Amino acid sequence: MTSQPEPRDGDMIKTTFAAVTEELEPGVLLVRMSGEIDIASTEFAAEAIRAAVAPPARLVLIDVSAVTFCSSAGLGNLVEARNLAGRHNIPLALVGVGRPVDRPLTVTGLGGQFRIYGTAAEALADL
Repeated sequence: MTSQPEPRDGDMIKTTFAAVTEELEPGVLLVRMSGEIDIASTEFAAEAIRAAVAPPARLVLIDVSAVTFCSSAGLGNLVEARNLAGRHNIPLALVGVGRPVDRPLTVTGLGGQFRIYGTAAEALADL
């Protein structure tokens, strides 16, 4: 999905973001996020997360390998996913964390609060 906020003072801000959820096996969901997770796309990200991180899911993986930018709003989405998973007792892990997501996680100290794997296969083998 693409979000295009209203122009301000003649300027157009365009944010491209997509979230696709795939069931890898019964109860195991992979949420693939791509593009920019910022204030313009944070509600779309939140909707995808809320839909996935709920019973009857028994494991949720969030693939951020195609995320090109992650603002504080995007970090908020990941923290919300972690909190929801905890409330529902659903294991959650991040997959494919590259520089656009790793840097803000590291700078804020949030990286240690997530299980992080290189690939979905690695996460499935471990979880």
